[in-house]
Amino acid sequence: MNDKKRKIEISSTAEQKAFPAAGEDIFLLNNNNNNIETGRAQLKEDRRAADRAAKQIKWEQRMRRKKAREDSARREAEQKNAVIRSMHEKYMRTALEEAQKAAALREVPIGCVIVKQGTIIARGYNRRNTDANTLSHAELNAIREASHALGDWRLEGCTLYVTLEPCQMCAGAIVQSRIDEVVIGCMNPKAGCAGSVLNLMQVPAFNHQVKITRGILEKECSHLISTFFEQLRSEKSG
Repeated sequence: MNDKKRKIEISSTAEQKAFPAAGEDIFLLNNNNNNIETGRAQLKEDRRAADRAAKQIKWEQRMRRKKAREDSARREAEQKNAVIRSMHEKYMRTALEEAQKAAALREVPIGCVIVKQGTIIARGYNRRNTDANTLSHAELNAIREASHALGDWRLEGCTLYVTLEPCQMCAGAIVQSRIDEVVIGCMNPKAGCAGSVLNLMQVPAFNHQVKITRGILEKECSHLISTFFEQLRSEKSG
């Protein structure tokens, strides 16, 4: 074998030894690139997951703050309503005292008071039979007294408390007198005109509508009426 051929064989053998090493380097390089891309993708996914978690935490914090505000507002409303109801019950008890005066006269026990700025300015009870006067209902007697006390037929800023839902006559007088609110003990399904048969106090076409609060000391007011009629029926049957 001449020198030229021997050089070629040596060169060929060297290349064969070199190529596998180069292939391993390329494989490792590609593998490293893949690992880098995988790492980058995982990093992006981790960041997205972290962002989602952060947003979830912020949303939960907002919801907790919102619920806390709602709970606080509800507690304040409940406390306010409790104070208002306590005030309504106070004046309704006075109206019940007026109703007892009617019962003592053997009149249907209906009582009424009119309040302005926390002060009772008028009282009234049913005296229809005693006065032999259709107009002598508790509400009308109280309205008459309140107008005299204020020196005005307009009873703006006043609240009327009555143990039984007003009839059509009294409901009309309440609207005409511009009373702001009527607080009712028990309803009158046969003749009431604050929602039972009619609601004359909140007719949109009228130039004044009255706020209505129902059910204040309802049991006490209803018991007084029912007991009166039970006694009346018992006397008649006896």
